[in-house]
Amino acid sequence: MNPIKFIFLVLFAGIFTNSYAQYTTKSHDKVNLYEYGGIVKSEDNLKNLFRNFPLYVENGNEIDFLSYRFIGTVKNKKEAKKYVNKNFDDLVPISWSISSHTTPERKSVMSSIRFEVQLIHETPSELRKMRETIFKEYVNLNDEVYAIKYVINLQEHIHYVFINPHTKKVQLKGNIFGIEIPISHMIHINNNAISKEEK
Repeated sequence: MNPIKFIFLVLFAGIFTNSYAQYTTKSHDKVNLYEYGGIVKSEDNLKNLFRNFPLYVENGNEIDFLSYRFIGTVKNKKEAKKYVNKNFDDLVPISWSISSHTTPERKSVMSSIRFEVQLIHETPSELRKMRETIFKEYVNLNDEVYAIKYVINLQEHIHYVFINPHTKKVQLKGNIFGIEIPISHMIHINNNAISKEEK
């Protein structure tokens, strides 16, 4: 068995039905927790995240997702800056570790994804530049804004996410839950669940 371990340290990202059939099984394919499960409406991203996080993140139950709500659309860059600043003012810096072990035939026999809350190592100047980059380059006019209310370490937080109104895709840059995950991990977890049900 050849162990392969992938460690992603991400500060601010930068985590059984037919609806999953659209995803292939190539080892290099990736998916995020917002889109896995299918998207028809923007709101589906949030429903997917709330459902997928405790299923596919090993310690996902350490975060309680309380609610989400639609805030509105981005009218100008000043408004984009406001929501990005809110995210940084309430910043929970999350790091992700993705570990997998495969056989020589590339069959997954173990796959694990975990998150940890890290200390902020960036200087105030670096954080300011990160804020500016996100709202200037990655948040677009007319993007839909949703507020996610969640609890971690018995502290309540709000994280704002931006969704393209045309593609219905969530902007992953500057998104603490915007980890891209190998599709093989999802398949591994799904197969384990099916095996347990058959026993």
